[in-house]
Amino acid sequence: MESNIILLEDENGVEIEFEVIDVFEMEDNTFFAMTECIPEEEMTDDLEVLIMRVEGDIESEEAELVPIEDEALLERAFDEFVKRDEEFAKGE
Repeated sequence: MESNIILLEDENGVEIEFEVIDVFEMEDNTFFAMTECIPEEEMTDDLEVLIMRVEGDIESEEAELVPIEDEALLERAFDEFVKRDEEFAKGE
């Protein structure tokens, strides 16, 4: 997957850059897994992954990324991301 940077706005209206590291389908939803873009000198081994769900048709301009409020769905989406990430790492 190509490196994709997107801007998200936090609750205070501040724009934050995120790198999309995976996009996947699960349970009739499309999910984006992202990490915040931080300077290399501030990076640690503990990258936080943000997973958001696409609301609306992903092919349209009306689509938007929304937080996953259902904790069970968020956990299943995270588990799917980890599984995909492990499979990718094995294939390298």
